[in-house]
Amino acid sequence: MAGLLIRLKFTLLGHSATGMRLLGIALAVLGLGLTWFFALTAGSDDVRADLLTLVFAVWAAAWMLGPTVANGTGVLRSQYFALLPLDRRRLGALLLVTMFFDIGPALTLVALAALAWHALSVDPAALLVAVPGFLLLWVLVISLSRLVFRALGAAMHSRLGMEIASVQWGLILAGIFFGWMAVQPAFSATLSLSENGLGEGAVGTVLAVLPTSWPVLAVQAAAAGSWGAAAAWLGALALLTGALVAVTSVLLAPRVEARGVRRRSRPLGARPLTGGGPGFSLLPDTPLGAVVGKELRQWWRDPWRGLELRASLWAALFIGLLTWPSDQFSFFTPFAGVIAAFIMVLATANMYGHDGTAVWLSVVGQDRGSVRADVRGRQVAILLLIVPGATLMSTAFILATGSHWAWPLVITGMAVFFGVGSGLSLLLSVVALSPGVDPQLRVDANDTGDNQVQVWIALVALPVLSAPAVLAAVFLGLSGLPWLAVPVGLLNGALAAWWLGRIAYRRLEARLPETFTRIRYSKAIALRTVPEDGSWLDRLERTAIAGNAETRPTGS
Repeated sequence: MAGLLIRLKFTLLGHSATGMRLLGIALAVLGLGLTWFFALTAGSDDVRADLLTLVFAVWAAAWMLGPTVANGTGVLRSQYFALLPLDRRRLGALLLVTMFFDIGPALTLVALAALAWHALSVDPAALLVAVPGFLLLWVLVISLSRLVFRALGAAMHSRLGMEIASVQWGLILAGIFFGWMAVQPAFSATLSLSENGLGEGAVGTVLAVLPTSWPVLAVQAAAAGSWGAAAAWLGALALLTGALVAVTSVLLAPRVEARGVRRRSRPLGARPLTGGGPGFSLLPDTPLGAVVGKELRQWWRDPWRGLELRASLWAALFIGLLTWPSDQFSFFTPFAGVIAAFIMVLATANMYGHDGTAVWLSVVGQDRGSVRADVRGRQVAILLLIVPGATLMSTAFILATGSHWAWPLVITGMAVFFGVGSGLSLLLSVVALSPGVDPQLRVDANDTGDNQVQVWIALVALPVLSAPAVLAAVFLGLSGLPWLAVPVGLLNGALAAWWLGRIAYRRLEARLPETFTRIRYSKAIALRTVPEDGSWLDRLERTAIAGNAETRPTGS
């Protein structure tokens, strides 16, 4: 059975090469090279031991975070086998076995084998500990990767778990944008590390406690003749690895749950369906008000939507806290709200993909003005949800740091980025829509669809469309008139929101059935609905269909 699943995995891999996968392989090759560079150039045996504890911890961290960032749901998903008459826990263990057969795990194994070189250098007899040590560590790292990713998806089914996942995503995004602040000193210190190791300090003490350091400590104990201590370290690693494998196998097992329907406390007919509905009495009794109310509820109740919205705010908060103590980068701290606006576009550029096949309701209910109200209502709702939090964040950082010079620049930046972003995210959600797993069938945190094409487009389009306000803020700020940039930012943001939203709803009005086709059916069928030599919107749509990975498995 394991052989069949492994062959199935390689067959699927042969037809699903993506840019993120190639990038991951390139980073793994780089990590392999650095690992052996440290192992071969270390100034002494003790220095090599220090460096291996550091490198092994980095490998574990990369495997924990990498699949989440790269949409690494795995080639074989447990939902594929949910209806087969197989023992589920055994199937979960077999799916875990398939995770070890790939280029990334193979490169990781070669990197961890540097422990054997270390054992040869200190005492060839220590190979008796080093070989099982790095093999156990390899199993632990790969299992931990699957455990973290799958546990993140399981946590999405509770509000607390979703908030925890949002914090994790916020840390990841903050690291992507400003992690180079920590990476730059690390690279500059690489040569000194090879000569001096970690030295005396808290870093070495913390690393020694981590399970990734236990095989190194076992080799050190064996080389010193303390075979009892070496066996203890190796035994502890074996017990932890076994427990991790058992838990991961359970989480990877397919689940079939009866999805019950909660009985309403009040009959549906007793609830007013006008305007925003209950709790939204301030919204107008119009199609626009109805859409705004519906979207506010969805962004609040749907964990997968809430994850992306809250991650934008958490990332901006962490970036503000990360840059605050730095003399060189503290300039960015007051602009946490502006950064939240920027990340919002990246996080919300696939709204119709979030809806899944529920878009069919818009198709059958389409009439004059319904699509326009749908697009404009989504623009309003996302701003109502994120603008207050971003404003409060920047206000708090400005007051805390005393950077009152930033008031006009922050207001200008938030006005233009929120305006441009609200229009751009809707346009990309329509034209570059990426279907995911239907909401009621979602399991993993990345089941809402791959949106890497939207992210790359937004990274370029948002600064370009915001250029008038940004340039005005720079030149007027240098001229001593920064407050004059505020109306430019408001006008730039309002015009972009109106213009981009207009393009979005007119495109959706003309191609609403085709939009549903992209969600419901495969890439091959969706590509047939888009002209090959059409407008720039057609070319953008074909690029998104071909460029984004297809994540449309059947849920459990």
